[in-house]
Amino acid sequence: MARPSVIALGALLALLSAPHPSSAFNPFKSLAPPSSLETSAAVLSPKSKSPMFEYLKFDGTKPTFDVLSKTRDYVEKASWDIDESIYDEDYVLRGPVIGPIGRTDLKGSQTGLGLREAFPDITRSSFGYTVDPENPYRCFYFQRWRATHTGDMDAYGDIYPATGAEMETPVSVFSVVWTPEGKIIYEQVGAVVDRLEGNTQGKAAVFGLLHTAGLKLDANPGDAVFATIQRIGHALGGRGRSWSREDDIPEWWVSKSRGADGTEQW
Repeated sequence: MARPSVIALGALLALLSAPHPSSAFNPFKSLAPPSSLETSAAVLSPKSKSPMFEYLKFDGTKPTFDVLSKTRDYVEKASWDIDESIYDEDYVLRGPVIGPIGRTDLKGSQTGLGLREAFPDITRSSFGYTVDPENPYRCFYFQRWRATHTGDMDAYGDIYPATGAEMETPVSVFSVVWTPEGKIIYEQVGAVVDRLEGNTQGKAAVFGLLHTAGLKLDANPGDAVFATIQRIGHALGGRGRSWSREDDIPEWWVSKSRGADGTEQW
């Protein structure tokens, strides 16, 4: 008796070799592409599994401004002294092992690390802007950072003398979410595309700068040791924050993951 797999294969071959009228089933027939209406419905209909990302769709409304152009303008004009009025009061930034953190804590942490003085020539090459097809308020883009460690880095009193080392980070993905009022409410930063690129051992953005200055942190999402170190530092305070205090995290951010904690299963 033939095994079921052999029988199934024989039936399939018979089906493919038998003549079929034009109206009958044809496994090789090209399907017409869906209409733009069908495509739009398919794209807009899925509900995000994460309640935070569903919230960031703002009830399915449409932006009254060009999200891609607005994001490009924001990124290209970014500086240490950016106008804070562009950020929503419920703003959150999240990276692989940093956040959720608000603007006040974020600025304080960056200032305390002394990056501006240590890397005065930093350049961020941005490209590949694209709007999320499932959220018209969200825009992704890529960045590659380059800088030279020409100044001493004073990281909360710990001095990392200038080395003259040139830094090149791997390309990483960033994203910005705007509110219907045209304010930034969420930024995701530093998701590395290819950790083998550059000379920072796979570290991007600020972590690439720290690595180049000599502060080499082995930090990855789900790293229990690093997450514990972060929590101790968070409790002690005084050396910047990896995430904001619970009272300062907006209600829409319902994730309980902090810093290098693992990611929830929604």
